[in-house]
Amino acid sequence: MKQYMLARAVTVGTAMEVAQLESRMDAKDYTHLQSIFVGSPGIPRSLSRTEFIDLAWRSADRGSKQEYGLLFDSVLVTQKHSSLLHSRDEVKEEGHIDWGALCSFLLEETWRKLNRTGVISVPLWKPPRTLTCPHRDSVQKVLYLQSSDQYLTVSKGGKVVLWQEEDMSLLRTCLLKNSTVASRDLWVTDVVLLQNVKKIAVSFTCEEVCFYDIRSKQDFPCKYKLQGLRFAPWCLDYWVDPCDADQAVLTIGDTGGQVSALHFTSAQTSLFESRSLQLDSYSAKMVPWDQLVKGRHSCCRIETHKAHAPAWVRKVRYLASLRAFVSCCTRPQSSMVIGWRDEDGGKMRVTTYVTQRGVRDIDYLCERNLIATAGLDDQVLLWNPYVTSEPVCALAGHTNAVTAVRFMQTKDQLLSYSKDKVLCLWDVSSRLCVQRLAGVFPKVQEDTHTVLFLREERQHLLLSFNSRLLLLESTKEEKKRSISHGHTEFCAA
Repeated sequence: MKQYMLARAVTVGTAMEVAQLESRMDAKDYTHLQSIFVGSPGIPRSLSRTEFIDLAWRSADRGSKQEYGLLFDSVLVTQKHSSLLHSRDEVKEEGHIDWGALCSFLLEETWRKLNRTGVISVPLWKPPRTLTCPHRDSVQKVLYLQSSDQYLTVSKGGKVVLWQEEDMSLLRTCLLKNSTVASRDLWVTDVVLLQNVKKIAVSFTCEEVCFYDIRSKQDFPCKYKLQGLRFAPWCLDYWVDPCDADQAVLTIGDTGGQVSALHFTSAQTSLFESRSLQLDSYSAKMVPWDQLVKGRHSCCRIETHKAHAPAWVRKVRYLASLRAFVSCCTRPQSSMVIGWRDEDGGKMRVTTYVTQRGVRDIDYLCERNLIATAGLDDQVLLWNPYVTSEPVCALAGHTNAVTAVRFMQTKDQLLSYSKDKVLCLWDVSSRLCVQRLAGVFPKVQEDTHTVLFLREERQHLLLSFNSRLLLLESTKEEKKRSISHGHTEFCAA
């Protein structure tokens, strides 16, 4: 630790010189730097200080050997600090750095330059409000219906509740119907809103995904039933192209470790080709999974990967800016996987990320190109999608497994919730926990199923504790917090 503190002090003292080198380098120079970390057979490699200085000085068009030495020292110190924070089992060769470590350091320094004000705004929450909830079993999902300014909640048994956004008053309830199983055996696993076609897609443990029309004033009729999946669909995600509402992607993660992406090309006309489809007892059109796999529906194509097998996929997201699918599971060897889209269809190219104990939840900050993971090892990790060797940083502050993470996109802040009912608010730029809420949530049994839903525009934070719903609402005023130091503080007198 003493060696780290001494090295960090040296790094801080030479930060200006390193920054001067970074500001003079362009994309071509960084491409040359990347090439020195690739061996002759095309295999990535790490470099010692002497190797890095010599190769970098010869390959790049600018910079002195002394400057590259300072850059190496700074990266090495950051790399050691990162390994201390998240205690990786995989330890790099002593005194060496790789391309991933250099990228992480450069990204961190860019954030520091952008965050010079030292003042952070944090929300002032009103006292928590427990909602009178008609659900009798665990709430599986909370959605916001923008067209009607309503919230929609769905519980495990298929009960749907609509709430008025303004005062959170109860509007109406209905029960989802599925002809495959009896009502008492119905088990909803996840729900997503198909806003471009006014439907919701609901996944069930009976290995089906049903599409319900939400425009009805009475119950929600089922229009399509996707059946015959090999495993139970456990999590869903839906994305629609903001420039073309016919183009959409439904992503499914199942209990067999498979991620499947359904690409709709004429969603507003028809999700699936209706001809020759049979109807069930509720007049829903049945779509066999095998037909999609075999390409029988020209308006919907499918691509998959099984990188999580045999673990259950816990969360899926389609990242349109990267044209990739990110997913997570509680298996350490495939804690997070990114599947990159294949324009010709078929299987995706996958990138795998390893953590100590697996991941329960993920979220993405588009502006910074960052993925946050909720770890069972009590840590929140921030990842660069293109660097698999190690995370950009670890946000260490929870003392129990983290179960949910949500970015506040407009504020560069991150909310994280842990199993011991602690909610933390992190400033992404400074990596600091700027707010911590504990002791305000209801006392419930330890294995409570909790869903966290954030509506940033209204500063509404909804949390479910099995069948109970709690609303945290922010006042219009915000508290200002100041940061006195630009780097980690080691002592005070």
